[in-house]
Amino acid sequence: MNTWTFRVAAAVLGLVFIGALGYGLTHASQPFSSRGSGSPALVSGPPAPEFQGIVDWENSAPLRMSRLRGKVVLVDFWTYSCINCQRTFPYLRDWWHRYRSEGLVIVGVHSPEFAFEKDFGNIRKAIQRYGVEWPVAVDSNMATWTAYQNQYWPAEYLVDAHGDVRHTRFGEGGYAETERNIQTLLAAAGHKIPAGALSTATPGIGTDADRQTAELYVGRPEFMGDPGGLMPGRPYLFIDASLDHANNLVYLAGLWTIDETEGSEHAAHARASSPGQDYALINYIARRVFMVAEPARAGVRAYITLDGRDLTPASAGSDVKFDAAGHAYVDINRSDLYALVRRGDFQHHVLKVSPVDSGFRLYTFTFGS
Repeated sequence: MNTWTFRVAAAVLGLVFIGALGYGLTHASQPFSSRGSGSPALVSGPPAPEFQGIVDWENSAPLRMSRLRGKVVLVDFWTYSCINCQRTFPYLRDWWHRYRSEGLVIVGVHSPEFAFEKDFGNIRKAIQRYGVEWPVAVDSNMATWTAYQNQYWPAEYLVDAHGDVRHTRFGEGGYAETERNIQTLLAAAGHKIPAGALSTATPGIGTDADRQTAELYVGRPEFMGDPGGLMPGRPYLFIDASLDHANNLVYLAGLWTIDETEGSEHAAHARASSPGQDYALINYIARRVFMVAEPARAGVRAYITLDGRDLTPASAGSDVKFDAAGHAYVDINRSDLYALVRRGDFQHHVLKVSPVDSGFRLYTFTFGS
């Protein structure tokens, strides 16, 4: 499965799709459908598939859907380096604290996009880093993902006290609708609904999200501005001779090795170089920029410039640091998402990420409004 195609970008917030479940909401003999971003209302759905092929449980003893009758269960498909998934955490955390004592169970099914997201150590560190307090089912072989015929990160399946799927949401957004449905199903099951307003967590996406640059997968030829005559798996000297860098493409300069292995598509910097000599460049439109990267060894450094100048503290993402001369950099010391740019303007900018040693592996650039 080319699962890279299924990550939901923030742009889906502005789209309204019809039909969310499959074998589902209208025909119990059909499989789950991937057509929609959310169901318009609570309807009678199919039995929720059992958790299958789970290789590890975090924050909980192993759970079974069949033993959760009487509870309302929110099944959340996520993967830890996905910014769209991370932006759902404040809502999930609010719901966990507000409703768990009144019958809500949240199960985060961690289904990895990249090979490094299968590593138990990486997952456990991410659970701590991002404050994931609810049970996590580690679905490294995508067995539960397949049982639900899911195609999205994030994806929410809301299951009633009888074990039937009653609501879905694919992608970010729809938080108020999901919470109202949680309350409806809890009340129907005889649970008390806590008083108070709905969650007001910050969604982290704006109304212009549908116009921002789409996620860029660095190890795939269709996302490369000038692939040249490279041979995947071998170091190749990229020459960035473009005078006009197009949006939605990645331009490489210097010595890089492209890995096109499914689930591990990336560009690996392959030599020591000075800041600015070798780089990955993007011309993008967005307010925020993130990258998914990992080190072949600890502490691989990459310098960051924006529009040909050092990134300033006012425009820097949370993972950016500055040396004594004021040069912006990121130390790549974990396999994860890194926050690079955070600005107030929604405009085109040119970003360069310039590693100074081998061992820097770059997977994607992704964006926020």
